[in-house]
Amino acid sequence: METLLTNMSMILLVTAAICTLVSIITEFTKEIGILNRIPTDLQVLVLSIIICTIVFFAYISYAKISFIWYYLVATVFAAFVIAIICTKGWDYLIGIWKRFYRKEL
Repeated sequence: METLLTNMSMILLVTAAICTLVSIITEFTKEIGILNRIPTDLQVLVLSIIICTIVFFAYISYAKISFIWYYLVATVFAAFVIAIICTKGWDYLIGIWKRFYRKEL
């Protein structure tokens, strides 16, 4: 049980750090050049996919984990979750979770 809590807290910490990084980079770059012509939500999605992919490859390199293709698919899925959190907030994500998970959080 303690390992599960440690893993969940680490996942939450990494998610919050990536969300913060995506939000900061988006705020500083959304008015630059061609980026002011595209929707901010699209910029956040692309940026979160790029950052999550970089973090993923850095982690598997650091942990000496061999690359398997579906890890990358899971990373792209996680990038969509990061983009939802960055654009709509944690409350929106928790609302989606509560819709499909019957127990109280």
